[in-house]
Amino acid sequence: MVLTKSKKQSIIEKYSKVLKGQTLLMFVNFHGLSVAKSTKFRRELRALNIGYNVLKKTLLRRVLDSLGYEDVQQLQGEVGVVYTQGDITEAPRTVVKFIKQEKEGLAILGGIYESRFVGEDMIKRLAAIPSREVLLTQLAFIITQPVANLARALYEVSKSKSHG
Repeated sequence: MVLTKSKKQSIIEKYSKVLKGQTLLMFVNFHGLSVAKSTKFRRELRALNIGYNVLKKTLLRRVLDSLGYEDVQQLQGEVGVVYTQGDITEAPRTVVKFIKQEKEGLAILGGIYESRFVGEDMIKRLAAIPSREVLLTQLAFIITQPVANLARALYEVSKSKSHG
């Protein structure tokens, strides 16, 4: 489908607005992803309020340039953009989990994190960080342990004195 110049410009303006202010942009190559798996992938992302769009690479390049991301390397293959304004670990975690489950058809190319281009390795590191809820639970456990240990020690001391 041939796009007119005005249609291209409106696409660039639309996605510049959509992607501006996102906390994380991820680029994925979806070559080989079946329609059924693509639909499943989109559904999983939508359920978590994570955006996903496919743009022609030339238009994507112009959108990224308009947002000031000129350092993005040449992206290979058929490129989709995953984006979120929320938790920066949730989108990478969802994509990595989907890749592990489906084993084919989707590959991480990199992304934009903290206003600069990062490679696949950084996206995978973000995916490895537990969710906010898990981190808060771990923190609460760490904070309560010294108090619990003190209570156990005091109980043992009082028990030994009452028997002695």
